[in-house]
Amino acid sequence: MDEKSLKHYIREINCLLKDYARQAKVDADHPKEGDSADFNAGFLMAYHQVIATMKNQAPFFDLTHEELNLADIEPERDLV
Repeated sequence: MDEKSLKHYIREINCLLKDYARQAKVDADHPKEGDSADFNAGFLMAYHQVIATMKNQAPFFDLTHEELNLADIEPERDLV
């Protein structure tokens, strides 16, 4: 796999993760009838942890949040 393909793959996966995380936030804040509030909160916490870890590790690899398509999400603001 070449570097360009890898970068594109990572950006696309991160876009999907952000979409899923934002939907998990909606589900946690407004559970549907029959949904478990605890399950929804745990699901959101998992996305929070994944995205926070990705953002925190980026500088160690000389990657910017923009390069990773993570500049527009802040776990402590958007996913709690």
